[in-house]
Amino acid sequence: MRIGILIVLILLTGCSGNYNSMQKTSEDKVSLEQYFYSQSEEQLKKLHEKLATEGYQVSEQISYEHNGKTEWSFYSTKEVNRNEISQEDVKAENHAKQFEVNYDGHGFSLED
Repeated sequence: MRIGILIVLILLTGCSGNYNSMQKTSEDKVSLEQYFYSQSEEQLKKLHEKLATEGYQVSEQISYEHNGKTEWSFYSTKEVNRNEISQEDVKAENHAKQFEVNYDGHGFSLED
C-alpha cells in the first residue's frame, strides 16, 4: 500500500510542472485571420494592397454570387499576441470603414 501511495505522489509531482507549460498566456502568438468582403471589387482591391504593405499575408480575392449580386472577398493573416486581438479587430473595422467594405470578423488558423 505504501508503494502505491508513493507512486501516486511521484506521478502527481512529476505532472504538476506540465500543467503550467500547457496554459495559454496573453503573450502566446496566434495566427489571426480577418475576413473582408464587398460588392466593389476596386475598393476591396485597395484594402488588399494596403494590408499587404502593412505586413499582413493576404489571400487572393475571390468572387461569388450572393442574393443575385457578385461579391468579392479575401482574408488577411497576421501573427499576433493573444492580448492584441481586440486591437487588431478595431484596426480591421477602421480599415473597412476607410475603404467602404465590410469586415466579417476574425478567426484562427486551425494549426494554432
